Amino acid sequence: MDNNSDPACFQHPPSPRERRHGPVGYSDYASYRPWLRDEFSYRCVYCLIREQWGRVSGEFDLDHFVPQTANPSLASEYDNLVYSCHSCNLRKGDDTIPDPLKALTSQTVKTNFDGTLVGLTPEAERAIRVLFLNTPDMIRWRRIWIRICELAAERDPDLYRQPFSYPDDIPDLQACRPTLNLRPEGLNQSAFFRREHGELPETYLF
Repeated sequence: MDNNSDPACFQHPPSPRERRHGPVGYSDYASYRPWLRDEFSYRCVYCLIREQWGRVSGEFDLDHFVPQTANPSLASEYDNLVYSCHSCNLRKGDDTIPDPLKALTSQTVKTNFDGTLVGLTPEAERAIRVLFLNTPDMIRWRRIWIRICELAAERDPDLYRQPFSYPDDIPDLQACRPTLNLRPEGLNQSAFFRREHGELPETYLF
């Protein structure tokens, strides 16, 4: 175990991310769900819980990064939506926090093996505080998952792969029909496209 690196199950992207998808035209923002699942790698952008770790149904929301109460005109804008677990969405509420695509990376957040988070920038510190990511319950939850993954890696490689695998119901974004797609090149980077072409790895970190 390299204690200088983050636990595998809670690794943030190594650098700020640019969105790969750009669907436009849905009147109901819920229609962006398949795009956002793929965009955020089937996990909560805030706490990093994965679809594979729970029941999935009802556990993930589409969060308005800029709250609807602050700017209703952005309610159906794809770039203002992130994939979030229900708990993080509730905790964030109508608060405004730094953009998680830029503020929450492995360069700005350190996950310790005891389950605690350390914000390395003021923006990351604010996100952790507003989202209550360092409460005793959240620390305990991360510590349990870190230990589960450690034990599985040591004793059951097949079990270890499961928490890091893609869900079975990866959406075919080619079949989704937005009015316009501002980033069509992202379709070739989607999990479905890569799986169909034999390019999708069995497991992934972020």
